[in-house]
Amino acid sequence: MASDLTMEVKKIARQAGADLVGIASIDRFEHAPAHVHPHSIFSHTQSAIAVGLRMVRGALKTAEEGHYWQAYNCDSYQYLNEILAPGILRRIVLFLEDHGYTAVPIHNPFGANMGRPVYPGGPRPDGMISLRVVGCAAGLGELGLSKLFLSPQFGPRQRMFAVLTDAELKPDPLLTDPVCDECGECIRGCPAEAMSSERTVEVRIGNHIFRHGDFDPKKCSPIHQGWDPRYSPFLRKDSSRENPPPYYRFLDHRFRHHSICVGRGCVRACMDHLEKSGRLEKQYRIPMIEGKQWVIEDPLD
Repeated sequence: MASDLTMEVKKIARQAGADLVGIASIDRFEHAPAHVHPHSIFSHTQSAIAVGLRMVRGALKTAEEGHYWQAYNCDSYQYLNEILAPGILRRIVLFLEDHGYTAVPIHNPFGANMGRPVYPGGPRPDGMISLRVVGCAAGLGELGLSKLFLSPQFGPRQRMFAVLTDAELKPDPLLTDPVCDECGECIRGCPAEAMSSERTVEVRIGNHIFRHGDFDPKKCSPIHQGWDPRYSPFLRKDSSRENPPPYYRFLDHRFRHHSICVGRGCVRACMDHLEKSGRLEKQYRIPMIEGKQWVIEDPLD
């Protein structure tokens, strides 16, 4: 039975380390553009299994204090994306294979649409689907004003992954009670001013419409990667993209990621508000933000 198989899939995911797991049936992607539809990756997809892995709160807190960046880049990027998630997804895939189904792990990040179609009218490999949208379609959360995926358990503090399969699993109900309360802390806290205050972008899943603000990745990227000296303690006077600071070279070499912003507005400010206002299931003894967020007053002096 579909319900028994679904329960086993969720059990395996949780035992392997998943914090969140939910199921979306393929009909929920009816309104998705063809190039981001699950069928553009696996044409026989009947169900999408969404898996959420929480970021370590302390890794965000130490960057908020201006003390320590390494934990975030190691744990919340490399470990989640390249170590923990592939193992969890593989466990799910092998279980489904053992029951006669085909399943495809969808990792993060993507090398999306870098090829050309191999037959007329076909999709461009490698295809891309929004893991945030899969999470919404599987009933695990919603899209916040910032465009980030928000769950009732962790707010914006998780990374999403997926498995596409031809197994017809039992879908979970969509989350219709909002996590986001439109407070705007994500926008006010973003030093890149990369987000809009109006929910102008719509994503339709089944009969439900999720909305988020417009997001400009070109504005976000320089701050995220640490090229504004007001928000990076690692830049030096001679720093440039051709001559990056030693710490950036270390992060790239050791963890293959470097985030210096550490979600100052979209993650930390959002999470702080949701926790303090009691909108999340998880509560902690110390707040994420105590007083004002730091800014380096005399950069590079």
